[in-house]
Amino acid sequence: MVRVRDIPHDTRWLMATHILTRTVLALGGEPGDEVSAFRTRVFAAIGDEIRQIADRYQLPREHAADLVQTLGTVSVVLFGPAFETRFIEGFPEEAVIRLTECAMFRDENNRGVAPDQVRKVCQAYVASAIKALNPAFTISVTRARCSGDSFCEMVIERKKD
Repeated sequence: MVRVRDIPHDTRWLMATHILTRTVLALGGEPGDEVSAFRTRVFAAIGDEIRQIADRYQLPREHAADLVQTLGTVSVVLFGPAFETRFIEGFPEEAVIRLTECAMFRDENNRGVAPDQVRKVCQAYVASAIKALNPAFTISVTRARCSGDSFCEMVIERKKD
């Protein structure tokens, strides 16, 4: 019988991030589905938890560059190292994230999930996270691997009046 203590910490993290990623992708629903009230509540709850983590660990979120750092940190813990942000242009009012990998858009995670659904889930996740961390900012996905681009790009910016 295998006990938890017999499983290396890195393997436990890999298992947990894989299960969470599959669970979040399942929220994508079927192609063509609109985002349901249930899914909206689930992503809002995820955002609330992210905000509580940021509060507990005093993660920065005052400026756009802070939000990139905090979103990246929490996303890596939740979904694994594929969400580690290797390229960041960060300023107080705007920041750009570029990822060459995506935890959600990988062959082992996408069984039965269309690329368009991955895109919807990703956008719902990052939008709910940014809204919860600092509602004065917004995030848009300008490029996405699941849309055929060679990398993902997201822009965090202060909302316009």
